[in-house]
Amino acid sequence: MEKRKRRKVKKKRKEKVFTPLFVIFLLIISFIVIIYNIFKNDYFRISQIYIEGNKILSDEEILSKLNNPIGNNIFFYDANKSIENLKKEEIIKDVDIQKEYPDKILINVKEEFAFMTATFNNKEYIISNESKVLDKTSNKNGLVVLKGIEKKPKLGEKFTDNKQVLGFIEKIQEYKYSLNLEEIDLENNQDIGIIINDIHINFGDLNNYDYKLKLLDSVLKDISDKGLKAYTIRLDKGKDPVVEVDKTSLDQDNEK
Repeated sequence: MEKRKRRKVKKKRKEKVFTPLFVIFLLIISFIVIIYNIFKNDYFRISQIYIEGNKILSDEEILSKLNNPIGNNIFFYDANKSIENLKKEEIIKDVDIQKEYPDKILINVKEEFAFMTATFNNKEYIISNESKVLDKTSNKNGLVVLKGIEKKPKLGEKFTDNKQVLGFIEKIQEYKYSLNLEEIDLENNQDIGIIINDIHINFGDLNNYDYKLKLLDSVLKDISDKGLKAYTIRLDKGKDPVVEVDKTSLDQDNEK
């Protein structure tokens, strides 16, 4: 038998459509399209800015230091540059800026400014809202009078080492009534005195001062809402505050 000759059939190799180079090209094009859409899409444009912590500088003044980023793309917003600009302000000691996607910027500033004036051995000292002793201030009007400091203040340091006192002064500034604060008397640790809008407040000791400050806020709002003229508020006689008011203002309130 004759051996059949086998034919070798050559199969044509199919050329690959998606070559590595073509895949890379597609990826580059896709990346460009995504970046373009992100840059142009209104969904990622800054539309809301929240500012916290500022008591001296207004929101408008802070925004001006940021060149008002409203309308800018949030991905390309340079938070570090904004922080540098804000820190050029003398009273701003720290800034934190957070992006909240897709369109919000959260700004928290920490200001240090002249807040209190205190006298020790007939020498006057200016103390900041952070309880640090400052060198000087050009305007002493409107500062809170701080009485009863126990040691000679040192420039650049806290005026006291008492953490309870420091916490109290920090906390009281969180309330709106601190804008009308006139005096803090620390001479007797068991009977702290405060004056707000000519109202003398017997605060008692600093135990549970957080609760007392919140209670004081409620009492002052109630006095204001009722149009009463108050002389004293006692927070040192148990849980319930005792308020002494002008009787004539009390009569007017009853007539309403």
